[in-house]
Amino acid sequence: MQSWRSPIYGALLAAVLAGCAAPVSTNIKVSEANVAKFNDLSELSVVATLEKNVEEARKSGMPLLAPNYFREAEQTLKECQGGLGNKPKEVLVSGAAMGDALLEKGRAVMGIVQYRFAKELEYKAQLDEHNAAKLLPKEYDRVIGELSGLIEKVEREQPDNIDAKKEGLQKSMLDLVIKAVQEGALRESETINVETESDNAERQAPLTYAEALRVYQSAKDQIAAAHHDMALVQRLGAEALFAAHHAQQVNERVALLQTQLRVNSSGSLSSGVAVSTGATTQAQAGVQIENKPAAMDKVSVEMIVLQEEDRLLGIAKALGLKDLRDLSLDKQVAEIRRAAESVRHTGSGIAAAPVQDFEARLKAANEGIQQMGSELNAKDQQLAEKDRLLAEQAQKLDLQAALMEGKDAQIKTLKDKVDKLEWEKPAKPIPKRLKPTAAGKTKEAVATKK
Repeated sequence: MQSWRSPIYGALLAAVLAGCAAPVSTNIKVSEANVAKFNDLSELSVVATLEKNVEEARKSGMPLLAPNYFREAEQTLKECQGGLGNKPKEVLVSGAAMGDALLEKGRAVMGIVQYRFAKELEYKAQLDEHNAAKLLPKEYDRVIGELSGLIEKVEREQPDNIDAKKEGLQKSMLDLVIKAVQEGALRESETINVETESDNAERQAPLTYAEALRVYQSAKDQIAAAHHDMALVQRLGAEALFAAHHAQQVNERVALLQTQLRVNSSGSLSSGVAVSTGATTQAQAGVQIENKPAAMDKVSVEMIVLQEEDRLLGIAKALGLKDLRDLSLDKQVAEIRRAAESVRHTGSGIAAAPVQDFEARLKAANEGIQQMGSELNAKDQQLAEKDRLLAEQAQKLDLQAALMEGKDAQIKTLKDKVDKLEWEKPAKPIPKRLKPTAAGKTKEAVATKK
């Protein structure tokens, strides 16, 4: 058992060795019965017997349940081993008797600890069963360190005010048990989901990846509610792992097909983007060329892969195979072909007509997979044609913008000329005013009257 060797317990041990706590052996009295066990033995047998007793105590759990008594008994054994051959037998017997007395007291303390910490020890057994020390080492060391500290209080007969701490410790240990069960059942699927996400699954295979995350979270919640039901835990773990593998292989298939698309369409797409780098309207057209068709392509590729999977799933079920969708499409086809050949050669009770039907459906599935590339290429050609039309439209817009700029320049020139002419035009002379006559009429009016 290694649970007692925690960092917190190490700190307690250092404190004891530094003299902050008295050795438990100071309260131990060696009885005649302890001495009698070793008196009639040879020096080698004295040491060997004490070694056997210490090892039995280790296996019984004394390092956790009575750590100080076990540690001092182990130290006594080391002293006896070191004195073998250079110290009198009486000294070896005395040391072995002290070690035996320490172990005897330790066994008595173990009974008390097992009674006082029954629930905590039950949780510890569950943590060890679910390999919490390996899956969650930091959390495990923390709770076991707390348990060791409370056990030491009981061991030293200082059990005051531990009930409140026990309540909090029990909750922490139960939470860790649940977490350990979840980790054991779901760690592999979680790792695969993280890898799939890093491979751009949210964009390439959003439907399948979202389903994998849903199955994972549902399994985690159900395990938290029934962590003791190991049959349920195993089933949920298998479902989450299947969904993770499925999302991974679909994402890889989509990525492969998209790579083929990009190779085929790189020329047309780059030309469409290059044309639309001028005005604002042209930049917007460029965004449409680059983004919208790409998003449509990603969704459609995933759907095509899933449709092919559904066809293969129907064939696999008819042949009595398990769900193969956690495998790549190529491996699914290979498994189905192998099963169909086995049915044909062994005559496992399936009639010839259904077998022929399975073979026809498998052939159709293979043809569908082979045609997938050509269908996507045809679609890519359509997208390329749209790109060309958008590029031509962008060129027309560019030409119109240039024409408008030329007209604006002409209008400005004409306006400047008109303004200049208006400025240079001579001012119209102002007529002189006539002086009035004595009769109150102007000279011009009198002359007219005559």
